[in-house]
Amino acid sequence: MKSILISLFSLTILLISCSNPDSSLPRADQAERDRFQAAGDKVFTDVLTGPDNVVNSLMIIDDGKVVYEKYDIGYSPDQLQVMWSVSKTFTATAVGFAEQDGLLKTSDRVVDYFDAADLPAEPHPYLSELTLHDLLIMSSGLPDLAYGAIQGQIEDWTKATLASDIHFKPGDRFEYNSINGYILSVIVSKVTGMKMADYLNEKMFLPLGIENYQWLESPQGCNAGGWGLYLSTESLAKAGLFVLQKGKWNGKQLLSEEWWVKATYPHIPQYKNVITDPIEIENLIRSRDQWSQGYAYQMWNCPDGAVRMHGANGQLCVIFPEQNAVVTLTSHVSNEKKLLDAIWENIYPLL
Repeated sequence: MKSILISLFSLTILLISCSNPDSSLPRADQAERDRFQAAGDKVFTDVLTGPDNVVNSLMIIDDGKVVYEKYDIGYSPDQLQVMWSVSKTFTATAVGFAEQDGLLKTSDRVVDYFDAADLPAEPHPYLSELTLHDLLIMSSGLPDLAYGAIQGQIEDWTKATLASDIHFKPGDRFEYNSINGYILSVIVSKVTGMKMADYLNEKMFLPLGIENYQWLESPQGCNAGGWGLYLSTESLAKAGLFVLQKGKWNGKQLLSEEWWVKATYPHIPQYKNVITDPIEIENLIRSRDQWSQGYAYQMWNCPDGAVRMHGANGQLCVIFPEQNAVVTLTSHVSNEKKLLDAIWENIYPLL
């Protein structure tokens, strides 16, 4: 599967390989693992049976320890798996580190990070209003050129994006867009003087013991940002713990708590300026719909105070702050609602 994806992208791959495996998270004792066994198995096998619903791996962390871990046949603990849009959360985290280092602010205008060679001769009027914050909360108004970029139909992703017609005022509404993450990646590279993956490796991956990963790059040598990251299940779980612990790892505050308050806040409702009837909005919120709880910095807000990293076909890392728990799952499913329901119905009550 990975070779097919790499061929499809036709991009340069940034490969970081090490002879040593990633350092492991602590495992719970047998009694605690037994408590989660039936629930994990039900999500893994019973709930998602069928050729279109396959769970590749599932890891549950409760109070800092792994209480459940299972891999489908053909998958292993150290295997790198495609993260798809889970990549976006890592890009947002790189922005957080850059802001902490005083290299940028989320309130900055996007155009201020690009010179005349990247900007169109006649930019769209809204381009000058576009901020990093707008990119982070999926409210840029830019068309999503990610598919064309993936297919190799666009040579210079930055120029093509910045020259696009912006079809609504930035901040006016939510519209999911993967190319936003790429522009953020380019900006991080510009202010740090290194590829975003290298910057994250220094700031986050090495301290967390994430020693093996891949991240696809554009023809210009910038990490894709909005997609293209490959991680092991446990590495993704570590990232979830990093969010849960508000940037602290092994007693050291790597990324400030202030950033995580901002990064996990529901900045924009998905129905902003699309649904205006108050009763309809209230019914939508009460429905606990997983796609209508608000959007944070490249993360989805969920019911019960949770937030999640979410990639296509069911790549998930759900962080439950009130329960001090993380659920990490890689899969290929045709019904992601069913997958999320399975987590809430089977695992959530035990946390």
